[in-house]
Amino acid sequence: MLEWVTCVAIVCLLICSSVALPSKQVASKRDFYQTPVTTNQSVPKSTSLHKVSILGVPTNTRVVRLFNKNGFFLKISTAGKLRGTRSFHDPNTLIEMESMGTSIVRLKGVESNSYLCMDDEGICRVMVQPTDECLFKEKLGANHFHTYASLKYSGKNTGNITHEFYIAIKKNGKLKHGANTAAIQKSVDFMVVPKIK
Repeated sequence: MLEWVTCVAIVCLLICSSVALPSKQVASKRDFYQTPVTTNQSVPKSTSLHKVSILGVPTNTRVVRLFNKNGFFLKISTAGKLRGTRSFHDPNTLIEMESMGTSIVRLKGVESNSYLCMDDEGICRVMVQPTDECLFKEKLGANHFHTYASLKYSGKNTGNITHEFYIAIKKNGKLKHGANTAAIQKSVDFMVVPKIK
């Protein structure tokens, strides 16, 4: 009986090893070299993010409120002013967050029907028609708060280590100048609060 078990085990090992191991293949030299692109072939140029779908139709929208760590809700008023308010029930705090790509959003005031934008100096303003200045990079931090940095002027702020212009609300409720912001400040941290139906 012991001989039978040993014989079956050896046969199983032989079968398994022949199935598990792939057959050896000889690779030719041409498999290791990249074929050069000739001039008559068209090489797709890297398309600009702004020209693809960034200024087009958003892929997803949701109505939220942005609550800042300094205790204010971001408010885009119908008068075209930006600031923070402590009132949760203010209709100007409702913001339509439009997803324009991976971690790229536009912020549109629901009541004012206008967009929050940032210029090349880091100053936030309101525009009725969206441009590429209205696009922001959304990043979820380790503290579970979101930051919003200008996409167009990313890398232009020499005032902080990340070189970003962030949307930020001061302790008095006014919007902070983007050149004076940094990722470590609590004024740039926002919590996304979904609209309660």
